[in-house]
Amino acid sequence: MKFRFLLWINSLVFFAYLIGHLFDIFYIVPNWKSGSIEDIARYNAFFQHADPRNFFSQVRPVSIALSFICLVLFWAKGSPIRTFLIISLMIDILIYVITYFYFTPINDYLFLNETSSMIPDIVKQDASKWIGANYMRIAMISIGFFTSLQAVHYSYASRYRMS
Repeated sequence: MKFRFLLWINSLVFFAYLIGHLFDIFYIVPNWKSGSIEDIARYNAFFQHADPRNFFSQVRPVSIALSFICLVLFWAKGSPIRTFLIISLMIDILIYVITYFYFTPINDYLFLNETSSMIPDIVKQDASKWIGANYMRIAMISIGFFTSLQAVHYSYASRYRMS
């Protein structure tokens, strides 16, 4: 299978996305998770580009494209590979849609707004909502990573008996 390396790359991109989000939730988010305007202002002042999209906006389209290319290339290889690649692509698209419609407005308010125009209750509420939803996003990314690895696993003929 000459395109198996694309399955590996797809898994590696999912892994990079997962590691990026785990780094974000364990090391970056604690700087502003209290939801206080002072913490947000300190965070924005410390990081030159405080918006998390600087890293993730590069990874998401690559992952979607790779998932789609892998699905097209491996469509005829068998049901398990196809099933795992469909799940992987659906999760990629779902994460992109959720990020665009749910996380982007919160990110814009928390990290791109002037702190003088922020309302403390809304900041605290948005920070709390963002953190809770981000755990769900990490779970979805983990499922996508697992399914992409399963596609790699089933791409090896010795591990999957063709029927």
